[in-house]
Order: sequence, then C-alpha cells, then structure tokens
Amino acid sequence: MADTTATKKTAPESSYKETVESVLVAFILAFIFRAFVVEAFVIPTGSMAPTLYGAHIRLQCPDCGYRFDVGYRGVDSANGEDVEIPSEAPLPKDVYCPNCGYSLANSAGTLQRVRFGDRILVLKYMYLFKPALRWDVVVFKSPEEGSRHIPEDPEYGQNYIKRLIGIGPETVVILGGDIYTGPPNADKPLGPDGKPLFHIQRKPAYVQDALWRNVYDNDFIPHFGADAHSWKQPWQEESDASGWTLNAANGGPSRLFQFNNPGGSGAIAFNPEANPDTHALADYLVYDASEEHDQGWRPTYVSDLKLACTYTRKSGDGPLRMTLTKFSDSFTAEFTPGKVRLLRGRRIDPNRPAVSDEREIKSASAPGLSGTEPARLELINVDCRVSVRIDGREVLATGADYEPDVNSLWQQEDRDTTQSDPFVKPLVRIAAERQSAALEHVQLSRDIYYLSHSGRGHFWGTTDRLANLKAGEYFVLGDNSYISGDARYWSDPVRLPREGLNEVQAGRVPERFMLGKAFFVYWPAGYPPLRTSVNAVPDFGEMRFIH
Repeated sequence: MADTTATKKTAPESSYKETVESVLVAFILAFIFRAFVVEAFVIPTGSMAPTLYGAHIRLQCPDCGYRFDVGYRGVDSANGEDVEIPSEAPLPKDVYCPNCGYSLANSAGTLQRVRFGDRILVLKYMYLFKPALRWDVVVFKSPEEGSRHIPEDPEYGQNYIKRLIGIGPETVVILGGDIYTGPPNADKPLGPDGKPLFHIQRKPAYVQDALWRNVYDNDFIPHFGADAHSWKQPWQEESDASGWTLNAANGGPSRLFQFNNPGGSGAIAFNPEANPDTHALADYLVYDASEEHDQGWRPTYVSDLKLACTYTRKSGDGPLRMTLTKFSDSFTAEFTPGKVRLLRGRRIDPNRPAVSDEREIKSASAPGLSGTEPARLELINVDCRVSVRIDGREVLATGADYEPDVNSLWQQEDRDTTQSDPFVKPLVRIAAERQSAALEHVQLSRDIYYLSHSGRGHFWGTTDRLANLKAGEYFVLGDNSYISGDARYWSDPVRLPREGLNEVQAGRVPERFMLGKAFFVYWPAGYPPLRTSVNAVPDFGEMRFIH
C-alpha cells in the first residue's frame, strides 16, 4: 500500500519534468535546425520580381480583369537600419495595365493595401555538400555591404538573394539579354581559329517555365470595348488576309479566333504598337512603375518569346503555321494532320513577313493532330534554341544547327546599336490555309532580359568590363534586371585579411559568403488585415517552390 501511495505522489512530478525536458529538447532541436539546416528569410525589395516579391501593391485591371503587381519602395526608418512598410500607400502615377494598356490614372494617389515581401525557406550550408548550380536562387552575404567605416576589419552582415549566373573559373558576359560564358581571362569573342570562345548558357526547362513574363493574353480582353481607352486588338489581319474572324457576333473583341477558308489562306500578326502603354515585346515590367527611370533609359525589344494557343481543326487538311523571328532569322512551326514540321528562313524586309530560303530543319509525327480534338500548341525561341510542344510535350527542337553569332552580338554591344538594327523588333505571326479552325487561349510571353547598357555607367558583365571569375567565385544577378542592385554594379573589393581573404575583386561573391539555396515560399506576399501594420494574412494560393 505504501508503494502505491508513493507512486501516485511522484507521477505528476515526473510528468512535469518530462514535459519540461521535451520542450527544452524541442527548442534546442529547433535552434540547431535553424542554424544548420533551414532558415526563414524575408524578401525586402523587388529585385527578384516577379519570381519573388518584395513589398508591393496588387491590382486588377478594371477593364480586362488582368491581375498584376506594382512594387513599393519602403521608407528608411529613423535609425537607418530598417525599412518601414505601411499597411497602405498611394498608387503611383502612370500605372497602366500591362495586358491591355488601361490607365489607372483615376486611382493615382489613392491609398492601396500594401502586401509585404514573400517569406522564404533557405537550405543553409547546402553547398558544403554539393556544388552550386547555375540558375539556382541563392542567399549570400553581400560583398557590397561591408562596414566601410572600418576598412581594416570590415563586416559583411547584410543578406542578399539573387540568381546564380556565373561559377568560377570562367568569364561571364551579357549579350543581347542572354548569358554567355567563356574560359577564364577570355577577353574577345573569337579564338585564334575563328571559333567562338563564348557560348550561350541555356536555362533548364523548370527554370525557364518560372521566368516567362506575359506580353499579351487574349483571355483578358476589355469589357468596356475599344472606346473605353482606345484599346485595339493587337492581333491584326494582314492586308491580304482572308478567312479570319477576330471579333464576336456583336462586333466586340472575342476570346475566340476563327478561320474559315476551305480554298484559300490568311494570316494574323501581333502588333506591339497597337496599345503603346503596354510596352509589348519590350523589357518593361509594370512592377517598376514607381521607380524613376534614368534619363537615358529606353526599352529594348525582346526576341526570346513563347507563342501558345489551343487549336481545334474542324475540317480541311491545310497547314496552320506559327512564326517567331529573332533578328533576321525566321522560325515556323507548321502543323498538318498527323505531322509537324519546323522550318527556318531569312527575313528580307523588316516591315513585311516575306521570308527567303525557308527550309525544313526537322519534322515529327503528331498523332494528336489527326482528329478534331483540341490541342495545345507552343512555339518557343529562347536562349537561341527553338522548340515545339504539343499538349505540353516537346516534339521538335533545334540543336547545333542554330547557334548564336557571338561575334555579331559582341559588336552590337560594343556599339550599343541594338535598337537601330531593323530586324530587332520580332515578328509574331499565325497563318492558316485550306481549313476551318478555331484558336483559343492565345498567349504571348517573353523571356527575362538581363540589361547590359542601362545608362548607369560601366558595369560588370559587359564587353568592355568582363566578369572574370576565379575558382570559388560567383556572379549573381536579379531577375528584375532594371532595379536590381546586383553584381553588375558592385564597386568595392572584398577584404578579410584576418581570415586569409586578402582581396576578391568587385562584382564577385566569394564562396565562403554563400549561405544556401532558396527553395520554398512558405508565406507568400502577406498583407495586413483591417489596416493594421501586422503582416498577418498570407496568400496561401501562391505557396510555391522557387526555381
């Protein structure tokens, strides 16, 4: 009986002790996990938008319904060590819908709810166990944010997040908005044998899919009609076209394009000047509308494009042709019942669709095109690689038969004459012949464009200031190239003499500064409820892996 009584008295004490011990162990494990495995970070700025968002205002076009974001630059706190993000802020002026060009001038200056930056998870010290990969989104100690007040013992405590572009030993240069790499200390485009020293770095498919920017999506057409803000359908019939119907029965714009000409042909082309305020086909992001552009800034046409549509052949056996051009090269995907061909030709006039020397590069069977079932068609020209997809599956792609002219691109960068080249503005075209068909969900997207001449002076990665990386050095860029303070602009070398790091040239991230790989947005673009200053409501629908 005594033993039983003693057990009953000590059991609660033992239980409390075990609970306290369990809590302490949990805290210890959590701290260890945070310190050595995974840590959470907040995105403070828009330098990686739209891959990752800093503070921003989310808008929906009142006319076409397209949703987009405008970045918000916070105000430095009184102590200068933090950035204050209010729960509401006025909408900047000159904001236009990037899809249809509708002006939000009537809303300029009105208070809008501010969404805070994405919160992300980072795999810390991952690169101690496996090498870093090009195109990873990485977190690192900024070489540009060391304590300049104590040059003999600087501190590097500011965390940055960018995309990993260069991995030493190699030389990095930006040509035509794309990334090229060559051997260490290379300083010219061609070797003694006349062959290119630099080669384009193509993005893996999972990275590229995350980097497309919308140019125009015909699923979002204005509800108010063309009179509301002088909107014009950017897909327009060519002068000699016949058989296309782009409008609805009431004469207004339609989401459905129809072609009906069993004995003839006709074509439509995308006109980037139809709605100038959309800056179609240019390296423009409405996210940066609140930024004051430098006097010398001007948009650059982007030729790395994806044209996609859902195609339904109702009758006839004629071809459907989708065309994209880059400089003077023209690439066409030709779809016929049960077959697809990829053709290449040369543009002979920048103002006309005429093409010379067109020849077949490759062809493939396409059983999915034999009937009258709808098929998703995609023609993609990105990083000097052209591919054709049907229902999400790649069926054709160029190889060694399509490589960039590095020497010509190098000379254009040296002269900065890209805009004067008559073939820079790309041609986007859809043609049909001898059939009855319908096109739905017509979408045009562009690739990210890395700026190399922005009016801010010389910076790393240009033909006159190549980024020569040594072993253990990295080159990083932001996805929002215009406002990203990345390795292109860094001017201070890294000096850590007490750690044996005497000097790393400016524009490089030393290996020991790398903290880890960003892999997941766990708290997307939180916003404050009820006009509070607490970032309490995340947009769970945008939880995503980071590519």
